[in-house]
Amino acid sequence: MRKLLSFFVLILIISPILNASENIKNTKTKILTPKEKEEKWFSENPESLPHWMTEEEKLRIDEIGKDFMPTYPPPSPIRQPAEFEPMEGVLIRYPFGISTSIIAEMAEDVIVYCVVTSSQQPSAYTIMSNAGVNMDNVQFINCSTDTYWIRDYGPWFIFNGENESGIVDFIYNRPRPNDDAVPGYVGSYLGIDVYGMNIVHTGGNYMTDGQGIAISTNLVWQENPSMTHVEIDSIMNKYLGINTYHVVPDALGEYIKHIDCWAKYLAPDIIMIIQVSTSHSYYYEIEAAVDYFESQMSCYGTPYQVERVYTHLYQPYINSLVLNNKVLIPITGSIWDDDAIASYQTAMPGYEVLGFSGSWSNTDALHCRTMGVTDRGMLYIKHTPIEDTVYTANDYFVQANITPYSDENVIEDSTIVYWKTSDEDEFNAIQMQQVGNRYFAFIPSQPDGTTIQYYIHSADSSGRSENHPYIGAPDANSFYVQSGVSIDTQIASQKNIILYQNYPNPFSSSTTIFFNLATGLRYATPGQAEIKIYNIKGQLVKNFELRTPNSEFTKVVWDGKDENGKEVPNGIYFCRLSSGDKLAVKKMLLLK
Repeated sequence: MRKLLSFFVLILIISPILNASENIKNTKTKILTPKEKEEKWFSENPESLPHWMTEEEKLRIDEIGKDFMPTYPPPSPIRQPAEFEPMEGVLIRYPFGISTSIIAEMAEDVIVYCVVTSSQQPSAYTIMSNAGVNMDNVQFINCSTDTYWIRDYGPWFIFNGENESGIVDFIYNRPRPNDDAVPGYVGSYLGIDVYGMNIVHTGGNYMTDGQGIAISTNLVWQENPSMTHVEIDSIMNKYLGINTYHVVPDALGEYIKHIDCWAKYLAPDIIMIIQVSTSHSYYYEIEAAVDYFESQMSCYGTPYQVERVYTHLYQPYINSLVLNNKVLIPITGSIWDDDAIASYQTAMPGYEVLGFSGSWSNTDALHCRTMGVTDRGMLYIKHTPIEDTVYTANDYFVQANITPYSDENVIEDSTIVYWKTSDEDEFNAIQMQQVGNRYFAFIPSQPDGTTIQYYIHSADSSGRSENHPYIGAPDANSFYVQSGVSIDTQIASQKNIILYQNYPNPFSSSTTIFFNLATGLRYATPGQAEIKIYNIKGQLVKNFELRTPNSEFTKVVWDGKDENGKEVPNGIYFCRLSSGDKLAVKKMLLLK
């Protein structure tokens, strides 16, 4: 009896497994011919062409770029903002490729620009309104489209050399004239210039860090066979301000070859790349991509930090949209959804990470079907974070360039460095000094072994208020102090000699360094007292051997040149006065 009972228990356990296995077998996707695949698509999506190129379109490849009108490049220097910079809105297309719940979420904070024909606009309005979308934040751009993949054919926003916003248009890599014309309609609606860049491209295969570095797969080379790689790089530089263009093998094989299917910039020095099961067909190619980017330098001069999001075999989590302080992630209801959300929360602390379901695939999801609209009047804070470990006993120099693209003034006293040690709960505030659009401040020196966190804040008269890093305190920059010289020793060494702050400071051509030597050293002989000027790397730039006159107070003038009479570059310099075993140091700032 006991054996019989055990047998029935075993049957109860394995039956669901056998049934599930049978269901999988019975529901196994049939391999469709190209014609069957297209018929299935059009029966389910009567108002959109498919993501892939149809058999009919393959016969019209020569039509790609046929009516494209190239223009002169924008005035330089050009800056193309990144996705993680301030956005005023999002472009979508009707009929929608995303749910109204996503549209409602976006319309809470920004303008949703809906591209739609005038005849379909009432229907689009009704659907969104009935779904609870804030219609005060919805605007309609009337034109025809072929598909809802507005990321691929939509406009690329830039700021030109006159700090004016503009759009760069390119030849869409599909023979779809309606889609290809959308950037022009968007430019007309927004009232900004549109520049025609004579290169075949697609938005899903492009991302930039906002500071002159961009990434694509080698699809861009394949689709422009008449151009050399150097010529492509030159075009990207002239129209988009890209100085370093990483063109890499596609890590997911030969299907769509878009970079946004497996990688994403989260910050200027952070790239997220998918992590897959070892049974994934392209596991080794993906890991090779990780190795490559970990060996490359970010715009900060440091190796990229590569974050990972686990996608098992096909999850679409990387195809997300960063929208100001929110990250919208495509989810599928799988067991890996929660881990994916947690991966973004870890990589982007302080951001609100939200998951949305949809008709997603690993090569077509939320990012493909939306397009951020750059804040055309953004307050841009450019700053290179202090290196991870600081080897100095001096104060820590913080510098930023701040550009109000709104043409409104930066509010006086609004630009502040907030800093604290890892042991403190509250941030301290230091007012930054201004020279043109450059701002600087010094965080006070701290003992060896201290970790310092800091961020920069500024505001302008347009009502904008921004931080660097974007999210501010939750994701503040940090560095570790390891000076090797105690502060007490430094202070003690300054007794009996005085080095006054140079004037002017900052300076552009020359500055006067005032000092007072100890009694008995006012008539110093060469080598007995000297002033040495070092750059921020600790390299000697200029040496003054002091032959002081009959006066306790004296000075030297530095013309901003090194020992060879060559002008030194802008930056921070250290002036060190030494006399016997006495030492004093001051910081100077050269801004030409």
